[in-house]
This record gives sequence, structure tokens and C-alpha cells, in this order.
Amino acid sequence: MNKKIDFFPPKEGSFTISLDFELLWGVHANRSIESYETNLLGVYEAIPKMLKLFEKYEVHVTWATVGFLFHKNIDDIKRNKPKILPDYMNDKVNPYSYIDRLHSDKEYGKDFTQMHCASSLIEQITETPFQELASHTYSHFFTYEPCLNKGAFRSDMEHALSITSKKGFKLNSLVFPRNQINQESIKVLEEMKISSYRGNPKHWAYSEGDTLKKSFFLRVYRLLDTYINLSGHHTSKPIFNKKITELRASMMLRPYFYKLKFLEKLKLRRIKKAMLYAGKKGENFHLWWHPHNFGKNQDENLKNLEILLAYYQKLHFQYKLKSLTMNEVLHHVNH
Repeated sequence: MNKKIDFFPPKEGSFTISLDFELLWGVHANRSIESYETNLLGVYEAIPKMLKLFEKYEVHVTWATVGFLFHKNIDDIKRNKPKILPDYMNDKVNPYSYIDRLHSDKEYGKDFTQMHCASSLIEQITETPFQELASHTYSHFFTYEPCLNKGAFRSDMEHALSITSKKGFKLNSLVFPRNQINQESIKVLEEMKISSYRGNPKHWAYSEGDTLKKSFFLRVYRLLDTYINLSGHHTSKPIFNKKITELRASMMLRPYFYKLKFLEKLKLRRIKKAMLYAGKKGENFHLWWHPHNFGKNQDENLKNLEILLAYYQKLHFQYKLKSLTMNEVLHHVNH
């Protein structure tokens, strides 16, 4: 591994938003369609509203998109499988096992297709200024899951790049599903000339990303840290080597939760303080969430988002904080 070098202009910080755009593929292993339908279908109202806010406040956003979403329907996905499938030892997490159990799209309604495919939303994203389309792997690949087929991650990424290239898009950045990062996968990204990936905060509670089985203590700690600064601001500088750059995440924007609504102001204040710190110190604050998080309680979630975007604009004028996509961060640093 090449020696890593930290570098960032000392006088200008940056504000990056990356979104894990995945629909059902991100939750099929632990949620039923029925239990999450409101969130998934709500995306078709929430994303256009989010895009309007991003355009209004001139905020640049990276949309890390699962490759399956580029297809028009389930039949199209079935016809476009990579050469090597992961064949996870835990079949519950295997999207291809899930796909094999599905019948033809003709037997399902429009709503069912929209929970699995999103070509119309991708088109809206790419037509909106300041938006970067990035990869969330082709099949929402779990790099921490034991996998029987060697080379499956490489095959998955080759297919993701091929599908998007055929549709006229070039992917430069990547977000690992569930923030599951390992060195073998990073080497594959280097070979495929992916220029950056989202890393995890350098803190024991976040550094390993997510698994389906998190301890109760870790869940509680992360929840409390959403409202009270237990772990720090998590602003950072890009970590370079010769072939790829790690842009660490800072915080997840948790969705509005009615039972904890009295804590919403604390949540926003926690994020604002970290944004301010990035502006003063010339570092990067990297906020992320899933679009389906906004599918439910849309008014409350969008209100919170606008508060944060308006605050970014204030910091932009006061501290020259720049809104940059993951790919733009590299150009900002190198010029």
C-alpha cells in the first residue's frame, strides 16, 4: 500500500453531502416490503423536493447509486447479472437469491417496480445542477459477508461501471454499502480508476462501518452521539495515495423520529457545530444519509435539511466554506 499523505488548503473548508441511493436493495435482508413501503415509495416525492433545495442553496451532492436502480424493471435486472455472483454463505443477504424468487414484472404493479428500480429518478438527479452520480456497487455488495466465489466484488464493480457507461455516465466516486471497507476491495477500485471512496470516521464507534448484528451498547452510543457530542466533530482532510483518495464521513443525518422529536434541535445543533468547525479549520465536513430515510415524515425531514443548507450558505459567506461533491473535493485540493 502506498504511503498516505494528508493535504488540504488551510484557509478553505468544504461541505460534502453523499447519499446512499439504494431503495429496497439496502434493506431487503432485514425488512419486508410491506413494513418499509411508505419510505420506499415516498422517495418519489422526497427526491424531487431535495433536488429543489440543493439547487436553491447551490449545494453539490454525490449520489452513490446501486447499479440495479439503473434498470427499468425486475426482468431487466434478471437479464443483466454479472459473470461471477457473490454466493454469500448467509443466503439471507444475497440479492440474487431474492431476485430468483421473484416472478416477472407483469405479475407486479408499478409500485413494486418503483421500490426496486429508479431510472426516472436518476434522470432527474443528472438533470439537476451540481449533482454527481457515483457508485454504491452494482448489487449493494457486502464486503464483510463471507463469500464463496472469489472475484465476486471485482465482477460486481465491472458490471456497475459497464452498465452506467452504456447509459452515458462515468463513475468516479464510490460509497461502500453499510460502510464495509476492506483493503482488498480498495485495491480493486484502484485498478478500475475510481478516484475516491467514502471512509469511516476515525473513532472506535464508527471505524468498522456497519454489520447486520451491532451490539446493543454500540447502538445506544451512536444514538446518544447523534444529539450530544460524545465522539467529536469528525471533520477531516482527504487521505491520498497515488491512485485513490479516502474522504472520511463525518456524520449521518438521522431521519426525524416522532418519539424523539423533542431532541431534533439538539441533533441539528450537533451538526451545525461540526460544520462551523470545518469552516474555521479549513477541513471537510461530510454528511450522509439514505434518500429513503426521507420517504416518511417528509415535511419534518425536509425542514431539517433546509435549516442545515441555509446554515451552510451562511458559513459559505462568512468562512468561504465550499459545497463540493466527492469528486470535486479532489479538484479543489489539486488546484
